[in-house]
Amino acid sequence: MHKLKLSILLLIFLILFFANSTSSAYAYTRIEAENAVNSAHAVIIECYKSVADTQRAGANVTGLLDRLNEAGEVYSRAVSAYKSGDYNLTVSLADECQNMLGNFVESANGLKEEAVRHGQWAFMINFVGSIIGSVSIVVAGFSLWMLLKRKRTVRGRKIRVEDYSALFWVVTFVAALLVASPALSKVLVYPRTEFFTELWILDENHRAEDYPFNITEHDNYTIYLGIGNHLGYCAYYTVQVKFRNQTQPEPIRFGPIEKRIPSNLTSLFNITAFVADEHIWEAPLTFSIDYTYNTNLSRIDFRSLKLNGVTLDLSSYIAKWNATRKGCYGFLFFELWLYNDVDSQFKYHGRFVGLWLNMTVS
Repeated sequence: MHKLKLSILLLIFLILFFANSTSSAYAYTRIEAENAVNSAHAVIIECYKSVADTQRAGANVTGLLDRLNEAGEVYSRAVSAYKSGDYNLTVSLADECQNMLGNFVESANGLKEEAVRHGQWAFMINFVGSIIGSVSIVVAGFSLWMLLKRKRTVRGRKIRVEDYSALFWVVTFVAALLVASPALSKVLVYPRTEFFTELWILDENHRAEDYPFNITEHDNYTIYLGIGNHLGYCAYYTVQVKFRNQTQPEPIRFGPIEKRIPSNLTSLFNITAFVADEHIWEAPLTFSIDYTYNTNLSRIDFRSLKLNGVTLDLSSYIAKWNATRKGCYGFLFFELWLYNDVDSQFKYHGRFVGLWLNMTVS
């Protein structure tokens, strides 16, 4: 009997051991990784639409956007892992992204319902209440005026109320306007005519002064990337991180925003950002560049760019010696793309910022 129990325990142990070994050794395929990324993005889109509706209802969505941006950062890393061929990491990060957004839509709907109820009460108090109060002041003023005209005496003294008519009605109507101001502010608001997005980079001291320029291999440099949303709605942005040398194409800088064309270079990394209307998003970016100087060809051969801990492949990039400027230069730039609800895809938003970097040789 004792041996039978030992045999059963040993069998259970072996089953668990092999199950765990099989699970840990399992390698996801490209299709499985792609499906995981697509599934995570579908959840992100659903959450984005819910938070956009919530803000339109007048709710404070700061907390929701913080959650969404955190999940977006994980999603960006999942996409990067997929591009590099690490499918196990892709699936892990995609699953983590979805888990971070659990019950997100329910929370957004709860805030939306609360905002709608608050808006209804605010309308009743501020709009309807102020109109009723204003009309009541005018009616009361008119009634008081008629009473004074009939009485003609105040505290035993005879007065001509007509002599005070201008003052009386000015005071009455000013009081009525003050009471009606909450309603008038809703009606007499000058409509917004400019809708745009700001994009900027700042140095490590949060100023537009001391940007990195002379780069040393493997040294870390920090900048801040910022987005200001003035589009009139909660926006979903992607910033494509790209790199080029002096001969490769850059985005078109001039002309109408909608006709500007992005660079045809491949994006190294996509930064995800969700920004409420009339709010800003800003994040630190720490980067380093791994490269070697090819003495025979007088050029820099790039190996990789490390951005916020993510290693990005630059092995196909070179920077030739510029005799005029006496250096080997690369341009690290950030293109802004905006998600279009109608087409369900990102479109270039006509803006980019970047830094020229000189690769120093020791």
